[in-house]
Amino acid sequence: MFGRLKTIRSVRQIEGDLYRMDYHADYGLDDLLARGAKNEKEVIKFISERLFFGWPVKIENKISACTAFAATTPEGKRLVGRNFDYPKTGAMLVYTHPKNAYASYSMICLAHIGSCEEDNTLPNRLIGKIMALCGPFACVDGLNEKGLSVSVLELTTEPTAQDAGKPKIITTVAVRMLLDQCAATDEAVERLGQYDMVSTAGYPYHFFITDAKGHTVVVGWPEQKMAVTNDTAATNFQLAPGKDIGAGFGQDRYEVVKDSLEKTGGILSEKEAMRLLSQVSVPGTDSWATQWSIVYNISDFSAAVCKDMKYDRVHSIKPKK
Repeated sequence: MFGRLKTIRSVRQIEGDLYRMDYHADYGLDDLLARGAKNEKEVIKFISERLFFGWPVKIENKISACTAFAATTPEGKRLVGRNFDYPKTGAMLVYTHPKNAYASYSMICLAHIGSCEEDNTLPNRLIGKIMALCGPFACVDGLNEKGLSVSVLELTTEPTAQDAGKPKIITTVAVRMLLDQCAATDEAVERLGQYDMVSTAGYPYHFFITDAKGHTVVVGWPEQKMAVTNDTAATNFQLAPGKDIGAGFGQDRYEVVKDSLEKTGGILSEKEAMRLLSQVSVPGTDSWATQWSIVYNISDFSAAVCKDMKYDRVHSIKPKK
């Protein structure tokens, strides 16, 4: 109980509808994995019982468009750039440091946990801070202290619903598992292969994964089979070989990123990485726009983030000493 109260009290507004939170409670990942996370309903039930004393938890999702890429600074530090494109929503950077697991930063879309301005449930109010307790199981990108970074990007192919007799896991729980338990890309790929993947909210996804050594892959599940593709960028079309290769959208953003990485030899400063994110951002429309841009510095375990394409107001997130 004390850990939950301390977590709630840690919520701070960075700017506008961008927040941060330091997580001090035990969110019970090991217990969830042991119990089973085969569908969204079971995960929501676990979260409700574990963190909210049975109080109903509302989880939502809508179609999103995203971009991710890997680069290296002139000094040799590894970077990941990531845009999250979605209908207007708030965002929260969550710092977790569980016992017997790796510390990490991760970003959550507040709409995914039912927190929105229209209902007065953003984390500038107590109800919004309480709702943020389920944040560790709602992250869509992140970086852990060992240098593993994971970003989820939506596809338009068939939803993943593997049924090969392995333990099942849904998308967002898989992200939390990788950030908490894996130190390198190969380890993350191996861990994912131990599960039958089930898409969160009925949408298909692929994972952009990179590590401190620069080993970068895109993991997808075309035709219900896990596929690992070597690439330094991803958007919202299938990169893995198969009947649906190229299916989806975001090819224009992908080409802009790949062209920039090719011209620079993959060398970008943090500011240049953020500038590249601005070049592939999605202008505001009635349906969706770039909600946040974040550059994770893998080597320094830090991040630079801006909300709503305000690229002149980038916030630096650094580890506590």
